[in-house]
Amino acid sequence: MEGRPCPLCLELEEFDREYQAILVGLAEQRRGILESINQRHDTFIQRLPPELASQVFAFCLPQQASFDSDPLFIPLLWDELKNSGITPFNIVLGSICRSWRRVAWSTPNLWSMLPIRLHLFDKQTRADLTLEWLGRSSQIPLNVAVAFDAKMTPEELKEENVDRWKPLIDIANRCSSRWRILNVDVPELVHSYIVGNGEATSILECLKVGDTYTNQRFSTGFSLTNSLPMPSKLVSSTLPLRSIIIGWSNLTSVRINDTFLDECLVLLQRACRLTTFVIDSDGLSSGRDESLPAPSPTIHQTLQRLDIFEILETQTAAQFLDFLTLPSLVDLSYDSEYNSLDNVLAFLQRSCCILTALYIMTNDDLNHFSRLVLASQAGLQSLENLVYHGDVDGLLPFLNRPPNEQDGSMFLPNLHSIEIWDDQKAWSGLADLFLSRPLNSLSIHLQTYINRKDDIWWVDKETALRFHDLIEIGRDIKIMGRLQGDSGEIRDLLPWFIKARMSETRNTD
Repeated sequence: MEGRPCPLCLELEEFDREYQAILVGLAEQRRGILESINQRHDTFIQRLPPELASQVFAFCLPQQASFDSDPLFIPLLWDELKNSGITPFNIVLGSICRSWRRVAWSTPNLWSMLPIRLHLFDKQTRADLTLEWLGRSSQIPLNVAVAFDAKMTPEELKEENVDRWKPLIDIANRCSSRWRILNVDVPELVHSYIVGNGEATSILECLKVGDTYTNQRFSTGFSLTNSLPMPSKLVSSTLPLRSIIIGWSNLTSVRINDTFLDECLVLLQRACRLTTFVIDSDGLSSGRDESLPAPSPTIHQTLQRLDIFEILETQTAAQFLDFLTLPSLVDLSYDSEYNSLDNVLAFLQRSCCILTALYIMTNDDLNHFSRLVLASQAGLQSLENLVYHGDVDGLLPFLNRPPNEQDGSMFLPNLHSIEIWDDQKAWSGLADLFLSRPLNSLSIHLQTYINRKDDIWWVDKETALRFHDLIEIGRDIKIMGRLQGDSGEIRDLLPWFIKARMSETRNTD
């Protein structure tokens, strides 16, 4: 009635204060006990000098994905098998105890991978965490991955929302002089804000740019203010090559899609040190870039690997090989459906190259493969690795062919590794390959699920036992596929086939 708590209420307030103080004291005592437990249980890390403990932590980091992978699937943030997010491993190390946290927080190598996932919510919290992450990396080179969060759609990354996602881009730009790897997979609008910090210094080695989500060709490109990066690796999708402002002379590896024939030829003329050139699915677009000169024949002296396997334009693919002469080529991948035999043979004869690896899809046109090998014996006699996508039953007679009676020559005599993509379900003659040639490795890739009950006959008893014996003496043999009822993970099914067949044999005995 006097506007004040009654005596009982005051007594409760005093009790609560004492109660909270006791809880705080007990919590402190508990932390002290936990610290003692950690020191007693951790007989290794806490006994090491901090420099060695840091090195041990660095060894524990998961292996980084290749820089050309999707930024959303970098190992620090995503479990590909479970298709779910995971806690970054550097955070896990710091959550164990205080001493581990001190080591983890002061080990820059644990923070060299800077993931930036654009999100419209809690932008200040994300910006603060990103700045703290960046601060722990000190001044070491960075692997920066930029993508938009899986909860967003590209439509949300609009100009009217720029203030909600641009702060994270600004943080990435701030450290551009430390970018060693830059992996960007965002829509064109966001891409246009990635311009660096204006410093002339650049240590960029690997660059991936584009938008694989919408797969729409950009009208803008990639350029850093006041800086000309000189990367050795480039992966580009949806960007015109002429709009990627980099030094081309240092490139050794390029993977591109959605580009024109004349762009590819100009790239080969500029990238004089290139050794690997891969054109991805639907890579060559129809038409040409009118801002570039007309295509002209190109001789490239250092290119060793050319992959045009997934070019789907018949005329375009043939034209591309017609323009090329590659004397150093050792690894070629192509599809016979979109590259005529005459076109390929003319290219190989003109290049005078000696292939050691060939990936060919024959689309059941074994005549193409056999004529290719027979017509270019000199160029394929050194072939060591064959990846064959087609009819195995038709291939085996060629590979098991006895030596020539006149000169003793063998069909592909140096073949050491064969990779077969096939669902023909009959491989009884594959074990004979290890008898007729110096074969060390055989892998079969299945594109359909294996039924545990009905598909055991895909490998007969004799072949299973022979495969088992070959593995015992050190041969590398695999049948890669998926079992029905499993998680869908691709794995080696040969042990399952062998076990099932050997068990069946014992039961019969």
